[in-house]
Amino acid sequence: MSNELINPQAMPLAAPSVGQTGKNNVNVTNQDGGVVNINYNIHPGEPTDSAEKMIAIQRFSREYYQLLVTNEEDVFETNVITITANRALTERIVPPEIYERCSTLSEAGVEELKTFPAVICRENTAYNGMTDANQWAMYCYIKRVKKEGKFIKVGFKPIAPFPQAKMCMKKNAIYFDLNMDCALTDLNWSAWSVHKVNLFEAFDEAGITNMPRPY
Repeated sequence: MSNELINPQAMPLAAPSVGQTGKNNVNVTNQDGGVVNINYNIHPGEPTDSAEKMIAIQRFSREYYQLLVTNEEDVFETNVITITANRALTERIVPPEIYERCSTLSEAGVEELKTFPAVICRENTAYNGMTDANQWAMYCYIKRVKKEGKFIKVGFKPIAPFPQAKMCMKKNAIYFDLNMDCALTDLNWSAWSVHKVNLFEAFDEAGITNMPRPY
């Protein structure tokens, strides 16, 4: 993901405007005119702008969402995230019922996971619930899950970016079911977790009101 540097103080926490500016680029413009150029693998006319995306959104659960955190630099260019198996859907980081149904990545389990909206982000750039103001998380839907030895690869399609700092704020973290009360937070550790949270209510509480959602 390549970003044009902007003044962090100019980055607002209000909902950004988003515009497609090239084959692999989206510009996110804040109210003061600052622009962050996010490079990721999304093409006009492909499924993200088609009925497939709409169907995926309408299937989204309002009870669970999945969080995938990575340290991969190119995750938003490849639209694939790689998680080590011992950090994916483990008993400690998913609700018991989801661990029972989905952790083995059976066909039925993967199909259920595809109905959970996904937030994919790179690890925070700092500790104690802090991250660079230029860092963006991505609201996505999951397309494919594949085991490869000690790793699990998850293919996804982006829906919309939002400031990762929104999730880090202690007043918002509770709505996303995230622990921000320690140095090494849930966003400092690469893992695949599931949270029993209505993601759309969490977005609203955090002031992220422009995300497509099920009717």
